[in-house]
Amino acid sequence: ETLGTVARAIHRGLALSVRYQSLSSGASIRDIVPLALIDNGLRWHVRAYDRKKSRFGDFVINRISHAKASPDPMADEQWNHQIELELVPHPALPHPKAIEADYGMSGGVLKVLTRAAVAGYALGRWSVDCSPKHSLDSSRHHLWLRNPRVLDGVESAVLAPGFSEKALS
Repeated sequence: ETLGTVARAIHRGLALSVRYQSLSSGASIRDIVPLALIDNGLRWHVRAYDRKKSRFGDFVINRISHAKASPDPMADEQWNHQIELELVPHPALPHPKAIEADYGMSGGVLKVLTRAAVAGYALGRWSVDCSPKHSLDSSRHHLWLRNPRVLDGVESAVLAPGFSEKALS
């Protein structure tokens, strides 16, 4: 089990938190960044950067217990998933061309590609009405999200003005 955890950490470039039993200092918790497995003919070692000692070292695999990988930064689906927001002038505005000019819209639409993890922050910052029927006050929300279904499954959407998961159902 430990060997598998170490091998996966090497493959993914992850750090490990391990309990290590050293001959010189006894048992301790170490944060290591494993680089390679080494077989010296008698036992397996892992070559790793030891964050506690700020140096590289070799650790006997059989002396490692409770190996736990740090979260894989590439596993953040919300960060890795990009969505395209279609922003249009709020339908209740009497002169939408002014907003089109403000944002340099093409064909009355501003398409913004953003990461799902930050979409809610962007929509809030720009005061975009994200209600399905553009029900927020147009004097405060000059933009409306024309494609609210794009927020389906987006965790940060709760920060978007007028957003409601119920409305997407």
